[in-house]
Amino acid sequence: MQARWWIVAALLCLETGTARSQTPTPRIINITAERFSFTPSEIVVDAGEEVELRLKSDDTAHGFRVAGTTVSVVIPKRGYRGTVTRLRVDEPGRYTFECTRMCGAGHNFMRGTLIVRPRTSQP
Repeated sequence: MQARWWIVAALLCLETGTARSQTPTPRIINITAERFSFTPSEIVVDAGEEVELRLKSDDTAHGFRVAGTTVSVVIPKRGYRGTVTRLRVDEPGRYTFECTRMCGAGHNFMRGTLIVRPRTSQP
């Protein structure tokens, strides 16, 4: 009886491990903020693709917001750890990202574009 329990427990562990290994790892996109731009200033993703945004600053603190999404974070100034956030947009289109912290005279021009391509159908 105990042997059956151990076999069932082992099979459950294997099944759980298999499910975890099938979870797709998000694509990592590194973004650098510096007066008064983001690099890259244009990012292309597929609809429904989960990406991990790793944001850092090469000067002062900046904000980062993607219009039409819930992403809105602060990027600490140079010398501190950056900020990591995940993003998934299901609707194709063009989305503006922008700095949300006053960072100087060119702050209003600190923008970029997230392009979300339609998902291609799989055969």
